[in-house]
Amino acid sequence: MGKRSGRRVRPAGPVAAYFQATRSPLVGFAVTLPLLLLYNIGLMIPGRAVGNGADLLSGLVSRQWGLWGMLGLNAALVVGSVAALIWLARKGRFAAGQWATLIVEGLVFGVALGLTVPWVLGHAFPMSVGASAAPSFLEVLSISAGAGYWEELVFRLFLVGGVVWVARRAFARVRGGQVWTVVAGLVAVVVSALVFSLAHHVGAQEVPAPYEFWYRALAGVIFGGVFLGRGFAVAAYSHFLYDVLVMML
Repeated sequence: MGKRSGRRVRPAGPVAAYFQATRSPLVGFAVTLPLLLLYNIGLMIPGRAVGNGADLLSGLVSRQWGLWGMLGLNAALVVGSVAALIWLARKGRFAAGQWATLIVEGLVFGVALGLTVPWVLGHAFPMSVGASAAPSFLEVLSISAGAGYWEELVFRLFLVGGVVWVARRAFARVRGGQVWTVVAGLVAVVVSALVFSLAHHVGAQEVPAPYEFWYRALAGVIFGGVFLGRGFAVAAYSHFLYDVLVMML
């Protein structure tokens, strides 16, 4: 008779399961695809030719294959999102109710960011979406979705997450390696926030005002903290909902 393990794995409670699921990279990929889809739909609005500056995909597809390429991309995103969510649900790694909780959590972080940054810097900074007429609600959703997805993907997932991933492996066998990994992560958050702020002014005709630059830099630090603490999905939805609130108010 084989020996049985003396330890039983206790199933995680709903709160622990939620935090574990929403930090998963695969869950982050699946639940943020609707943001990318919404952004791509907005790009098809007549007269809306400018996308998010961090967008590494849509411009290439549009230039190479035009409207049909964009439609194909959106179809692939829908299929990929549904397939990933079905697989995760069958494996018990994500539930539909967790998605709603994720959005609420993102809204809380988004509102907190909108209140914290102006308070720290002394006064509110009016975000500008261009000199043209005020965008429609669909355009607001599309612009915000593009910022939430692409900017968090590039500046947090790649720049911060990539540095932490490398640091964990580089310091795995070094005494105090965990401390050095934390230090590397904090430095990556600050550097990525500065790059994030600078990227908003690439190609601008005027030098950005100090307040404008530091506003975005501080926002980048907060988004970096959200990413480290809660993962890509929460950071992306927080950024998305924050931008919606700012542009609608």
